[in-house]
Amino acid sequence: MNFEEQFVQEPSAPLALGESASLNNTEASASDGESYFGKPETYDYSGVELPENYCYNQELLNEFNELAGKYNLSQKGANELMSMAVKLTKLMGSNYSNALAEQNRQKINKYKQMLASDSEIGGVNLSKVINSANLAYTEFADDEIRKILADTGLNCHPKFVKMFYNIGKKMANDSIYGVNSPAAVKENREDILFPTM
Repeated sequence: MNFEEQFVQEPSAPLALGESASLNNTEASASDGESYFGKPETYDYSGVELPENYCYNQELLNEFNELAGKYNLSQKGANELMSMAVKLTKLMGSNYSNALAEQNRQKINKYKQMLASDSEIGGVNLSKVINSANLAYTEFADDEIRKILADTGLNCHPKFVKMFYNIGKKMANDSIYGVNSPAAVKENREDILFPTM
């Protein structure tokens, strides 16, 4: 076969006698499809099952109703399109959540790599730094702060670890007032104003 012959189209074959029945079936299925057309007075999507915690956005629903009416869709046709829209929305939401979770995992891994390679607190110093930082972390970070730091990965960020490490060092040296330090001695006004008397 040469190049030109590949693009030569055969003439359409005439209809065989048996094919007339299939044409009638096509026409019949088209008449069945008429139930997809015929705009109702108002559209009602109570028959469309929404996933848990999903609800319709009224503004978008109004736009959808206008479009369905423009194309003369019946309630059945509008419901099928709405069901497909709900499936697509659910899928997009799921994909978005998965993408965010993956992005967060990558960010946390980046923070861990930055921490391990930090010239001041990383490398061989890291376990000592983490132990000291955890002293301050457990003393000053309440459950809500810990959750925020863990969810965002900031509990692995070198800047936060350095901050807690410095606080932990001061706690160990008793140089933070109020933490492991004796209570302040109360003095009266006279002793402060006239210390030699």
